[in-house]
Amino acid sequence: MASGDRVETRLVNPTTLTATDTALGAAVVAASHVWVIKQVILCNTAAIDRLVYLGIGNTVTGGTSSRFIHGLPIAGNDVIVLDTAIVLNAGDRLWGYSDSGSAVNITVVGWDKTL
Repeated sequence: MASGDRVETRLVNPTTLTATDTALGAAVVAASHVWVIKQVILCNTAAIDRLVYLGIGNTVTGGTSSRFIHGLPIAGNDVIVLDTAIVLNAGDRLWGYSDSGSAVNITVVGWDKTL
């Protein structure tokens, strides 16, 4: 890819959030790239409300200081689509969890841009 090129892609394939802060997706943002997150899709498969926590970090979880979502309630059997313009730099990745493992699925779509 040439400098400035961007590829629309699924940055994080459908993944079930666990009950502990866990890295989402298979990789960190590559060197000389940025990810521009355009949508975060959250699906609660449980019949009761669940809370979601998402953050940005590099090699370790950043705790509450790196969160861009803290305790977002998702109604039972509901889907939330968040339109965003979050930028992750080289070495960054997404982290997240739900208040109950195996209840909330996440998919993240956006651009992989070459610098």
